[in-house]
Amino acid sequence: MNRSFYTLAYTALQSESKRLEDFTDALDKNPTEKKQRMAEYKCAKYRYATVSLIESTIYNNDRCRKRFNLAYSHHLLLPFDEIFKEMPEKVAEYDTLPAEEQPDYSLYHAIRAFTVREIGKLESKLPLANDWEKIELGERLDGLRFSLACLDEAWEKRGEVDT
Repeated sequence: MNRSFYTLAYTALQSESKRLEDFTDALDKNPTEKKQRMAEYKCAKYRYATVSLIESTIYNNDRCRKRFNLAYSHHLLLPFDEIFKEMPEKVAEYDTLPAEEQPDYSLYHAIRAFTVREIGKLESKLPLANDWEKIELGERLDGLRFSLACLDEAWEKRGEVDT
């Protein structure tokens, strides 16, 4: 069976979210250890915030495109369709693709552009951040960069056959 971009990306993002949740949940159940590892706990929460943002974004776009006819909006929820339409070269390429390839194409490019924007927003805050804010921003950036890598890898591996 061919693997879809969505399945590959969502699985990787969900796995990282679960790993971070399991870590923080375990510490939540052990207040003494949580207190000793508070910095790690907070860092995991910051990373989780950005990974889960991209995970839920890709999930909700896919869920809605399957449930509703979103062809009028490049198979995307409107805020992401607006992002996609800001890339005229991608829209032009989208229009040349077979109908069955269009949803994954627009999903990848819109969510990728959204993730890159989020990275830019956080990077712009780094110069004025104090020490702890830099750590927080760094963890959030790591989560977004991980998410971006998941999106790119899923795009490269889409269509491969499961073995």
